[in-house]
Amino acid sequence: MFSQLLKRMGRKLSSNNEFLISRGKKYFDSGKYFKAAAFTLMTMPFSKILSPDRIYSFMTSPEYYDELQDLLKIGKAEGHELVRTGSGHDGGYIMLDDFPGGIAYSFGIANDVSWDKDMTSRGYDVFMYDHTIDGLPEENTHFHWSKLGIADGVTNDDRLKTLEELISRNGHEGKQDMILKMDVEGAEWGFLESVKPETLSQFSQITFEIHKMINPSSPERLLNGLRKLNNTHQLVHLHANNLSCYITAGGKTFCNDLEASYVLRSKYKFVPDYDVNLPLGLDTPNEPEYPELELGHWNRKTEIGDKFSFSPGVFFQTN
Repeated sequence: MFSQLLKRMGRKLSSNNEFLISRGKKYFDSGKYFKAAAFTLMTMPFSKILSPDRIYSFMTSPEYYDELQDLLKIGKAEGHELVRTGSGHDGGYIMLDDFPGGIAYSFGIANDVSWDKDMTSRGYDVFMYDHTIDGLPEENTHFHWSKLGIADGVTNDDRLKTLEELISRNGHEGKQDMILKMDVEGAEWGFLESVKPETLSQFSQITFEIHKMINPSSPERLLNGLRKLNNTHQLVHLHANNLSCYITAGGKTFCNDLEASYVLRSKYKFVPDYDVNLPLGLDTPNEPEYPELELGHWNRKTEIGDKFSFSPGVFFQTN
């Protein structure tokens, strides 16, 4: 009976958003009815899921976004340019073009090793971690994968380890100038809460996909994580994931999921009063079927006020 209900829900895909239809039909035709049903829900008008009052309560406070502007201020490292690493779309990151070679750590692999391959071509051995997969999609003599994940401070799972534990296991306690990449679906906030500042300082570059910016379960935990990171590292690039929801507050767009690249403050000097207009020419949309989200002149501070405009993102767009 439940299977039949899911089949009926899957058939509803024929009358909605073209992108969702194509994805949902694929799952429906292959018998994956749970995924087909999820895409059916995505085609429903978002106003039926969240009322205006609930949408407003979803926004968090103006003070939260005001501090985000300060904590996510972008700097430009003197004498260095940015470069794209990894995939041309989702899975690629903009980083500082300064790669002396050595050791890189990569958390969150799934089926994409484009960034990891790029690092090996730049002279790095890549220590790769993802406890949700059974193996890498391809092998490389410079890949070192383990079925482990990063500890988030909340989940009780023997497969989750702290960065300090993994560095010790690999014999990298004294290593400097390492690189860290992390895309772990929100576990980055628990990582930032628990990681030692001296451990962070072992990495000259850190690139994250940071999640749950619009409605964090604990805004103060998120802000504390960024404050801690800012003590050792400077943000040098920010890119909005065009698949996620976003709000406009005070004329500035805040995206739920952001790709953020940092460099070690003590290693570089930074251009004063840097004015950057995002996205850059190096940026590409995570989902190429949809346009980029424009963050504009990100470093220009705006008054947030109490008026918010919400967009649920491309996955909830309807005709």
